[in-house]
Amino acid sequence: MSKIKVVDSLIKDLLKKIDDDTIDWVDEKQNLQSIMENGGLVDRMWPVKLIEDYCEENSAAKILDYGCGSGILNLLLLLKGYSNVHGVDVVEKFDSKILEHMQFDNASFKLIGEDERLPFDDATFDVITSSLVLEHVENVDFYYSEASRLLKPGGVCFFNFPHRLKPYDSHSRCWFIHYFPKSIRKLLWDIFARQDGDYLNNYLFLKTVSYHKRIAMKYFSHAENRTGNRIKEINFVNYKGSSKIRLIASKLMGLKYVGNIFIKIFSLNASVDLYLEKSSY
Repeated sequence: MSKIKVVDSLIKDLLKKIDDDTIDWVDEKQNLQSIMENGGLVDRMWPVKLIEDYCEENSAAKILDYGCGSGILNLLLLLKGYSNVHGVDVVEKFDSKILEHMQFDNASFKLIGEDERLPFDDATFDVITSSLVLEHVENVDFYYSEASRLLKPGGVCFFNFPHRLKPYDSHSRCWFIHYFPKSIRKLLWDIFARQDGDYLNNYLFLKTVSYHKRIAMKYFSHAENRTGNRIKEINFVNYKGSSKIRLIASKLMGLKYVGNIFIKIFSLNASVDLYLEKSSY
């Protein structure tokens, strides 16, 4: 039986060949679209689903990935048929030549500076998304204010990020150390982490969910923690642990009366899905 293809990995492989003039990029684009239409797995299934559910058939919706990294989510959305997908980041990991190669004419990538006003007009986007970005943002207030400025009235944000109370930090691969004050964190990270403590202290700015909601509510009309919606979904591409444990967890979360208690417990050990709305008036 042939292995089911993961579209994210196929995109990564193509990006490594970005300067290969022998590749028919339009043909590769059509091949990826065909794989997605015929059951190919998508590692970033959840953010794609959130945007699809919100935008429905509006393929002209303007979408911003605020901290797009290598641009995989941008390309997945473009392959899904959304034509106005834009990405920004403070580092240039996204080789945007692929946008031209695959003839995504309305899409873009822009390199930005930290705490820099983004090069878009007010009320430009219907949806703003980011994944695993906010834990690296020191000036969270500016990030939320800029997202609000760029969002159209009635628009939404889908932000995913690890939070301060999550026991395990995947960046340092350490348990609980990020709970401690900065000076103690440094000493412990120097001993136990892959990177030194100074680097991690200047790279990780983990905050609690309540902190993020409090800052977000300065600029948005509604802020909601929707982590439970994601962790109730069984997605073995994203979940790297034991499938048996995941199935047991899913059954516990589905129990009548006590299921919500388990959802709250498991949410504490997961990254946050923060949903934001901007008032339409």
